[in-house]
Amino acid sequence: MALLLLGGLILATMSLVSIARADIRLTDAAGREVHLQQPAKRIVTNDSLVLLSLALVDPQPISKLAGWAAPQRFDRGLYDAFHRRFPEIDDIVVVGAVSPANSSVEAILAAQPDLFVISIWQPDWEAIATKLEAAGVPVIFLDSPRNKGQTAGEVTMASIRLLGRAIGQEARAEAFAAFLKVHYDRIAQRLEGVKTQPRDTWPQLLIDAHAGLQCCSIPGADNPITHDLAFVGGRVLGADIVPGYDGQLSPEYVLAADPRIYIGTGGSHLAKRGGLVLGAGIEPEAARASLRAVVRRNLLGELSSVREGRAYGLSHQVAISALNILAVECLAKWTHPDLFADLDPAQTLAEINQRFLAAPVEGTFWIDAGPVAGPSTP
Repeated sequence: MALLLLGGLILATMSLVSIARADIRLTDAAGREVHLQQPAKRIVTNDSLVLLSLALVDPQPISKLAGWAAPQRFDRGLYDAFHRRFPEIDDIVVVGAVSPANSSVEAILAAQPDLFVISIWQPDWEAIATKLEAAGVPVIFLDSPRNKGQTAGEVTMASIRLLGRAIGQEARAEAFAAFLKVHYDRIAQRLEGVKTQPRDTWPQLLIDAHAGLQCCSIPGADNPITHDLAFVGGRVLGADIVPGYDGQLSPEYVLAADPRIYIGTGGSHLAKRGGLVLGAGIEPEAARASLRAVVRRNLLGELSSVREGRAYGLSHQVAISALNILAVECLAKWTHPDLFADLDPAQTLAEINQRFLAAPVEGTFWIDAGPVAGPSTP
């Protein structure tokens, strides 16, 4: 009887230890204290790109994703790459949208989540978070106004660590965060001399968002891409007169400014609209042809950057996801080619594929146009 009692006591103690280990308490990007009784196994999110973050820290990311919003934001080529390895991606339930105005608590709860992840912050998400938590679903914010002023590296490292803790993959998350820190630190160290120079001497770039459509939609002063460019010692043309997230410049304004470098952003979703097409599964020749066609329109061919071979294309999806180190390395290399002659974003992607991503991605996520001659159409 004594042995039985002792055995029962040991089992009870082990059970309590297991529960204690499963209990997770963390502080999210909004400064909220969040409590999970165990690592999340059924995540629902307001942004399909969270899958890329999950894939960096979990070998079975699809098994953790019960529902997502705006799956069209997830590049079709990337979707196909994940589908080849995880066909169950087709079973992820679509819930709501990126914006809280087009989302509902009922739709989110119907997916039976044990965690709701808000990747793109908007004020009204706080009200939805309160309702979800009242229904017993923990909520974490990976983004908030607190991120303002932080570099892309700092924001990504923090969000990856949060997500890793939430699903019980702290070690893998910390490994990727350490990888990012090495790459961001290398860029920052080489730019120390540039950053001591007056800001108005830094190279000025036109960031032509959704390139190939109306010229020219640009990131505003509060846009993360504007912050990325400032991190690498460059200036976004027009960001000083466009507050907020984004805005519009006329072709005439762009031509008069004649920025030193042109960068168009795009993705496979622009193929049917005649825009810049690049991303997973896209061959370099097709991406370059797409970029050269774009810069021959909207009078962009009159820019010295286009005529002299300083025109580039960048995957918008890479720039706004957990893979943004690739975009930052491209921006550094294009903005300061002499300083970063040996910087190789392709090598960085190869290492990410080998060491971290559960479904390696291949394709063309950045491209140069080369010198472009010929008439530029209005």
